[in-house]
Amino acid sequence: MCPADLPADVAAEAQRLALDVYRLFGCFGFARVDLMRDAATGELTVLEANAIPGLTETSLLPQAADAQGLAFDAFVARVLDLALARAGAAA
Repeated sequence: MCPADLPADVAAEAQRLALDVYRLFGCFGFARVDLMRDAATGELTVLEANAIPGLTETSLLPQAADAQGLAFDAFVARVLDLALARAGAAA
């Protein structure tokens, strides 16, 4: 289900944790961090970080972007803009 049906405080904690993992692994541009929430304790656990997740219209990362109001074409354009900016900075 995307977006996940979570209380606002849990969703905020999941986002914070995912960003921390993204930064820890030195990801750039885009990645997908998968979490699981324990039903009994509510504890969030990182399952994996996907530095090259699927990028079709039905993949999870574009679905998550869409859930935040970023359409597929706009998401792809944003990824390309980030890559071009990084390439330009490295030149």
